[in-house]
Parts: sequence; structure tokens; C-alpha cells
Amino acid sequence: MGSETPAGIPAGDVKVIPLEAKDRWRPVDNIRSMLYFVFRDTALRADAMRPALDRLIRNHLPILGARLAEPRGGHGLLEYHLPEAFPDDYALFQWSTKAVASTLEATRLLPRSTPTQPARAACFAPCSVPELEAQWIPSDWPLERRLERPDTPLLLVHITSYTDATVLALSLPHAVADQMGYASVIRAWLQLVAGQEPAPFLELRPGALDGPADISLKELRRRRTFRVTNKAERTASLMGLLPGLVANPREARRILFLPETLVRDLRARHEESLEAEHGEDAAALTNGDVVAATLAKLAHLGRKSPKMVTLISAINGRGRHPALPADRPYLHNCVVFAVARMPIGRDTPLSELAYRHRLSVRRGLEVGSIERDLAVTREMCRRRYVAHVCEPFELSYALTNWCAAWRGIDFAPAVAESGTAAGGDAPAPLVLGQSSVRGVPARFSGQVMCKADHGYWCDFAASSKTVALVERLLESDPELRTL
Repeated sequence: MGSETPAGIPAGDVKVIPLEAKDRWRPVDNIRSMLYFVFRDTALRADAMRPALDRLIRNHLPILGARLAEPRGGHGLLEYHLPEAFPDDYALFQWSTKAVASTLEATRLLPRSTPTQPARAACFAPCSVPELEAQWIPSDWPLERRLERPDTPLLLVHITSYTDATVLALSLPHAVADQMGYASVIRAWLQLVAGQEPAPFLELRPGALDGPADISLKELRRRRTFRVTNKAERTASLMGLLPGLVANPREARRILFLPETLVRDLRARHEESLEAEHGEDAAALTNGDVVAATLAKLAHLGRKSPKMVTLISAINGRGRHPALPADRPYLHNCVVFAVARMPIGRDTPLSELAYRHRLSVRRGLEVGSIERDLAVTREMCRRRYVAHVCEPFELSYALTNWCAAWRGIDFAPAVAESGTAAGGDAPAPLVLGQSSVRGVPARFSGQVMCKADHGYWCDFAASSKTVALVERLLESDPELRTL
């Protein structure tokens, strides 16, 4: 997987930088994070964006011009191979464009720009993320790191121009950055497009995010948490998933749109029931809790009898860990987890799912919990274990929410023309994408990609049978009152 010394660069002219455990544990080491920024009624200033990206890498983030490589004999290790100086013919990134002689609306890849549904109606988009991806990236882009050619740059950029819209596609290895780091790169890029100098990125000493070195194995293996498991436990955790895969092998994937007004209504409705059950001190829900609960509930809509499920939500240590102040851009990964375990079936109240999610996130964002998760990650990486948080013979459902990463992203400097004057307030882009393992069932995870166009855009998958049930629900109860 990966490359040796970058093509055309003598080994002595390359700086070798080992990746830390949190950046190269499995399966993060093989994932390429794909993003698609959709700008309706907008063209981008590609002529300004490309040289700004060159300046970003040469002058501010040279690590983005490196190549990832595995050292000979270093099983599981990854290194940046960074030229001491970039030669003139060295590819800092890959850039390509494509013009489509039609409107984006005419392709029917996405819902109409003017919604036909009521403001509170949940709905499925016409196409799934993989179907959109096939339209918006070059056919030779590697979808995983193991498929890269030796000379593949870290950052890949492709712009698809419609007559009424633009799609900016980006690809970056997850080993380089999580979504918050990805967003920091794009914000710095846009600052350079605007003629501003971006703030320096935070550099941490090696091991600063490794977690405590003296943590006990007993704590690393504590049940019902993100933890280190043995071979028998890992095998048994997969056994819990098999009956559903055998009974319903076919799977369907959709983009689910949840209007913000609907989410707020659900939140208000369920907070009342939670206060009645848990008292005035009940933890207040967020919109994110309601969206996460909705995805988990819909994914198990066909389950008549509840089954124990571990809900695991990826959260971020930025602004919580003492080494990562919220006001400093940081490139690399600091993903930790919120874990809740509860029986879920078609009759499980949405309010209970949302409440358990809220409590798990509160616990997960405590400094002690963040430090423990980083230590578990370090140990998982050392043992070359693949992360799968699930107790033996039970089920798991993983949740990711990118909304915080893309909140307030301002592409105005890159806008060439839109409904406003160039350089004015640009419409917020629709952010879609995927950053997950390819070739495995998608039904055990859900992803909130962004909040845009007055609602939440989610990557949802389930068995074909369950998706048919969800479609009927959205037709009969688009405001999800029966949940």
C-alpha cells in the first residue's frame, strides 16, 4: 500500500516523518475521504483557486505535498515522505476539470432547488452518495489508499461545471486529517484566495495525543465501551451481524433529507416527554441527538423484537483536549467515541434513543474519556486490530456527524458569479461525501454529512426490505409523528 520515495526525488533529499497511531490505525489507514461541495447557481474562480492551493502547500502546509509510504519491513507503519524542496515538475496535488452541457437540475441527481415537499417533510433524494460520486470524480481516482499509484498526490481536486451549478470534489487520505482537519485546510485555502494569510497550523510534539502511557490493560478492555478486544470477542461480535445479512442480503443506500423545522419539532416534542420521565434535570437534547436517533430508529424499523445494539458516535477532541484549543487549526486526527448500549426495535421510542445518545456524548467529551479513547486507539494500532465496537453476538450502529466541521464555511472569495456580486455573500454549499470502508455492508452506519438548504443531509443505508418500510413511512407520515 502507498508509495516508496516520491518519483524522481533522491532518497537523501526526502524527510521521513512517521505517522502517529491515531492517524494510521485500521481501517483509517486505507480510507480516502471524499467530499463534494455543490454550489447551485454559482461558478467558482478556478483560476484563483489553483494557484492559491499551490501557495497553501508550498508556504503553509508542505506536509500536504508529501507522499504516504510503508517502510520496508514495517508492518502497519506509515510515513510521510516529504521532499526537502519541491522540484518544479513535482505534483503537489492533482487538478482536473470537466464541463457538462446541461443544468444540474436537469440531471435529477439531487432534489429540486425549489422544494416541492412541505417544509416539515422528510424525504429521500433521487440518488445515493455512490451514484453521485460516479458522476463527480474522474474514473481513475483511487477510492482507497491501497489502489493508489506510487506517484499519487495526497490531495486530489476535480471541478465539474454545469450550466447552472458547480461541484467541487476533493479526496484526501483519512490518515492525513479527520473532517475538522479537512475543514481547516479548506478554510486556509479560501483565505489565500481572498488575499489573506491563514493562521499557522498547530504542531504538537509526538505522542501528545497518545493517551496515558500507564493505563492498565483492564481499563483498555473495559466492556461496553470503545475498547481493546481479543480474537474470540472480535469473531463473536461479527456473529451477531450475520443473521440479518443472511436473512436480508440485499442492501439499499439513500440520501435522507431531514428539514430543520421537522428536527426542531421532534426535539421539542420529545424533550417534553423526557422531562416528564426524568424530571427537570433531564439533559437537554440537541438537533444532532434527534438526527442521530432518527437514523438509528429507521435503520431498525423492520425489527419486531428489540435486540441489543451498541450505538457508537464519532466525536472530536478539538476544544476539549488540553493540547487542542478550539481556536487553533490542527490538521490531523483526533477522533474519539461516544458509546451507548440499548435494545432497539421498531417500537423503541425516538426520545429514548436521542436521550441515550446525548448522555453518551456528554461522557465521551470529558477529558478523561478522550484520553482513554486515545490510549485504546494507540493499543489497537499496535496490535493491528480493526476497530469494531460491538459486544459479542449483539449489533452495532456507528454514527458520524460532519456538521460542526462545515458550519459557517465561506466560499465567497472563490465565487465567480452567483445571485450576489462576486466576493459578496455566497450561498452555503451542499456538502456531501463519504469517509468509510469500501466493500463492506453500509447498513451498520449512518452519516450526517451537512446542514444546508434548511435541513440535514444524511447518508442512510439498510436492508432493501427495511428501506422499503422507510419509504412507506415517509409517504404516510413525512413528519415522523409516529416515531
